[in-house]
Amino acid sequence: MSHGRVGIVGYGVYIPWERIETAKIVRERERKRGQELEKVLEKVRNGLLLREKSLAGHTEDTITIATEAAENAVRMAGISPDEIGSVTVGSESKPYAVGTIARHVASFIGVGENVFIADLEGACNSGMQGVGFVDAEIRSGRIKYGLAIGADVAQAEKGDPLEYSAGAGAAALVLGKTDLVATIEDIAPYSSLFMDFWRRDESPFPKHFGRTTVEAYMSHVIGAISNLFRKHDELTLRDFDAITFHQPSGYLPMKTCNALTQDKIPFVDDPSLADRMRLTEEDIDRKVKPWLTVLHTGNTYAASTMVSLASVLDSSVPGDRVLAVSYGSGAYSNATWFEVQEGIEAKKGRVVGVDDYIKRKTEIKIDTYQDLIKARLSRIKKKIEIPRIIADIEPLSNNGFSLSLCGGCNRIYYPAREKCLASDCPGPMIKKQFPRVAKLKSFAKLPLKQRWTSNYELLTENKVLLVDCKQTELRNGMKLEGVIRRLDYEGKDGLILYGVAYRPIFREAYAVIVKPKPVALAQFA
Repeated sequence: MSHGRVGIVGYGVYIPWERIETAKIVRERERKRGQELEKVLEKVRNGLLLREKSLAGHTEDTITIATEAAENAVRMAGISPDEIGSVTVGSESKPYAVGTIARHVASFIGVGENVFIADLEGACNSGMQGVGFVDAEIRSGRIKYGLAIGADVAQAEKGDPLEYSAGAGAAALVLGKTDLVATIEDIAPYSSLFMDFWRRDESPFPKHFGRTTVEAYMSHVIGAISNLFRKHDELTLRDFDAITFHQPSGYLPMKTCNALTQDKIPFVDDPSLADRMRLTEEDIDRKVKPWLTVLHTGNTYAASTMVSLASVLDSSVPGDRVLAVSYGSGAYSNATWFEVQEGIEAKKGRVVGVDDYIKRKTEIKIDTYQDLIKARLSRIKKKIEIPRIIADIEPLSNNGFSLSLCGGCNRIYYPAREKCLASDCPGPMIKKQFPRVAKLKSFAKLPLKQRWTSNYELLTENKVLLVDCKQTELRNGMKLEGVIRRLDYEGKDGLILYGVAYRPIFREAYAVIVKPKPVALAQFA
């Protein structure tokens, strides 16, 4: 393989603010179990290794969470977004069946029009599959930089065991050839028609064969590692300083690790190959267990392997070897070998790390969780009418967000447009600018009788929506940062309307910009 030193130039993640303890969901769903309930809880905690999961809020979807992860990755890379030549997004929770997450993210972070765009399928493997595709485009010389994203707001039917783990999150990698955080040494695939899990067209929830996934997962993860090792005769698992797998729970990675400690490794017939793939208990404790981000986020589907990889890189030093093995039902795996480079030292601290996002959280009650899930499932029937905190703000930065408000159809357009998309709409189009960083002047909870007030109306009055905060935590004069959120949707088949909202400052407080090329979001005129 011709390496050409292609690798990660920058990486970033996003984990939503709201979390719920898995035990709360189990107690609610399994309450008829009576005395058996504690056994179920024990199995979930210490068998499946599930603790809590992250939840996308009312104003979040796969597009918004992918956008924040991408912003972080580009900021760490220290490049201008218009240098990016390709954007891929792996996901199984697309807001639009037709209409790409990738193009939304590209537009939201300032990537230009001359760019390859693709949303990828492949279940939870699709994020890392995008890494392989972008890697190939860079090696071919067709593009200079590419952006590969994995993002999901995982779906699960009420009462299905999947519900206990289905989380939300996103991760993004900027790939290129210069100023590398880590090189991609090689990628090896393994796939077969093993339908352990699927979701039919127009079905809101996936179906699965339960424990069949154990065999599917292990055979494909081990198969991908085997294929990587067949290409590199001297390589062993013991050579890697960190190993991370796709994490639908903590159970499956640990069960696979246990299989790799056995005298007879399943799915491997070649004894010499099996010897090179063998792990010790010490290896597992030191190289695998520290990266079980699923304990804090739940299963983030297409983002899972990429979030855990980011966690590894947050703690890596130059010279470390990292193996990331993704898995997607259906079934597909990629084993990707990274080597950490000197460039990581200068870039750590430019963006918020995985642990910072994990610690930034609020624990919600089961009733709040039920309301959140109900609202997400009914979103196709009505507009957003959630309790909202609104605010007046004062700009503290000279750059930020430019959006348009259409007076003819009450649509919000971000980025700003000159004309409404509806050709017969009379307009007018009103252009508004909002700062990236602001000071809170005043705030209030929207009264119940005004719950039908749209976010369009609020923006026309220069009021902004506050997110990721409790009213008791807010103080006049505190700093806020702008984030892209879903502000409305037009019934069951209309547009989803995105725009700016604000939260107490988080990323800007952590970020250290070393290079003079920040993320070029839409600038003020």
